Amino acid sequence: MLAAMRRQSVDHVPCAPFMNFQPEDQRWGKRWQFPFGPSDREMLEYMTGELGVDQVLQTTIGYYPGPGVSSRVWMEGDIIHKVWTTPSGELRSSVRFDEHWLPGLDVPFLHDYNPSHFVEPWIKSMQDVDCLRHILLPPREIDDLARIRFRFQQAKRLAERYRVALFLSAGMGLTGAVNMFGPEEASILCVTEPDLIDAYLEVNHQYNLKIMELGLDMGADGVRRNGFYESCDLYSPAVLKRFLGDRLKREAALTHSAGKLFSYTLLTGYVPILDWLASLRIDSLVCPDVFLRDGNARLLAATLGATTSFWTGPSDTVHMPYERPEEVRGAVRHVFEAFGKTGLLITPCSSAKATFPWENVLAMVDEWKKLC
Repeated sequence: MLAAMRRQSVDHVPCAPFMNFQPEDQRWGKRWQFPFGPSDREMLEYMTGELGVDQVLQTTIGYYPGPGVSSRVWMEGDIIHKVWTTPSGELRSSVRFDEHWLPGLDVPFLHDYNPSHFVEPWIKSMQDVDCLRHILLPPREIDDLARIRFRFQQAKRLAERYRVALFLSAGMGLTGAVNMFGPEEASILCVTEPDLIDAYLEVNHQYNLKIMELGLDMGADGVRRNGFYESCDLYSPAVLKRFLGDRLKREAALTHSAGKLFSYTLLTGYVPILDWLASLRIDSLVCPDVFLRDGNARLLAATLGATTSFWTGPSDTVHMPYERPEEVRGAVRHVFEAFGKTGLLITPCSSAKATFPWENVLAMVDEWKKLC
């Protein structure tokens, strides 16, 4: 897999589908279709052993607030409030509780459930960013670092047992801004208050660099940077280049300085920025959906194919949710025809989900075995 991500010669094209256990509310009323339970060990045992495909194990590192920081959370009616008290003042947010709110009695940062439930977003002013500087920090205490190293050792042993790569999921940028400001607010503020967005992104970027440095030092094979919403679905090419260009290059450079791989998740809205993406030194573009909207596999291959590998395949919007195994097979054939066998890794975009018909995964794997 690592060789394929580097566009090196391999004995077969890897099939390494991302397997999504799905949050509880997404599974309500639907049958669990995976032939294994919801744990990494069970998944790896079945996927690598029984199904004979490749996989990747992913790990994360949280944030560790600085001195003089505390938080409290409470509920009034159906509204959950959370306040962080910092040396720069209070940072607060509120969400509306309903049956789809999964984080419990909490309002987390950088969570996809935030925007649809926000009563008050986390970031509204420069003072909020100043408060965040005291909270969104890497670990520093010996005990915290020891616990993180232990978790990494556990993950590395599991990865070694099943002979899979270990990647650090880190960095959210404008994707995280959606979770902190709200999608409409983030998009508008890039134009109306660019200094506020820039200040937030710099806090996030400095945190990203420290987390990436730590994870790479602990033995991760690479970084998976989340660019899911960093696309022209929400932002113009000019906005993406202005706010992300130098920061993504620095994050990639740090990863490469450790001799490791920098991968970037981007599902849709990528066609207007292909030339820019080609300048960022991304080793692998993860989950570009070539079947949605203006997705174009051949254009991707022509623009980025000289330097970038592609982790792609059937769409989890168009193909995978329905009993359409022949369409899944056709999608696998299409990406092989468009990208060739160099620098291609097969997965549903963005994942195979636990409630999707399992026959589609089997069809994808069977067609891959014919072509790889």
